Amino acid sequence: MSSIGSALKEARNKKSISLEEVHSRIKIHPRVLQLLEEDKFEKLPSPLFVKSFLKSYAEFLEINPEELVRAYELTGMKEPAQVLYIKPVDLSGTKSFFDFDKSLLVIPALILALVLGGGAIFHLAKNAANHLKQTKVSKVIKPLQSKSAKMKKTDTVPAKTALAVEDGFNASDWLRHPLLGNFPKIGKKEALRLKIKGLDSVWLRVKSDGKVLFQSIVKRGVVETWTANDHFELWTGNASSMELTLNEYDLGSPGKAVTKKMLINREGVRITA
Repeated sequence: MSSIGSALKEARNKKSISLEEVHSRIKIHPRVLQLLEEDKFEKLPSPLFVKSFLKSYAEFLEINPEELVRAYELTGMKEPAQVLYIKPVDLSGTKSFFDFDKSLLVIPALILALVLGGGAIFHLAKNAANHLKQTKVSKVIKPLQSKSAKMKKTDTVPAKTALAVEDGFNASDWLRHPLLGNFPKIGKKEALRLKIKGLDSVWLRVKSDGKVLFQSIVKRGVVETWTANDHFELWTGNASSMELTLNEYDLGSPGKAVTKKMLINREGVRITA
């Protein structure tokens, strides 16, 4: 084998099919197929995606996918020098979206935690002030009235404090969740229907219940729809370039933070990588 790309191109030419025809069959963008045939792997998103593309393309061309993947691994699997099609989200202007500081993912969680914590502290402080006031008043009113006032006070529980201590829930783990008020309650027997609209051209890979349904570019203004019984897994380099709708509930854009992988199920939306 002179090269991986030449082997792919030779096999395609033997079938007398164009890159557009291949795209219509396996849903890999023609530009990505061209880069594979030209051995320009460093211009693709990551080694993980390159191996996935090679395997799918090789299986379609009826050549040994494992042999091509091993040959690619021997090349050193360099990280991409730049990202195709996707507008970089990079404050410095010099890095691709995969060269980001992962600690930035903590910022939205910290902001949410501060909001929830601030609400809890406000309510606790308000309750403490009320308690102090009632203590002073109790010295000059009848014991029965004092007892009644204390019983009334203990019946009040701040709503946000109750949310913050909900068993098994950590707000920093979720982008969308019913307890955050930004995700619908979906029945266990109800199928999941995910709709994604491109706000800008964005590379996207979608898995439904573990099966790859889509790996290509969603162009600006284009809407794609998929269904799942249990969950979706999304890989993208620019989450802010798309809008999500689940079972007709508008989830909006996942945010400006760079996101590699998201899990969407009946519980909500969270970042998993």
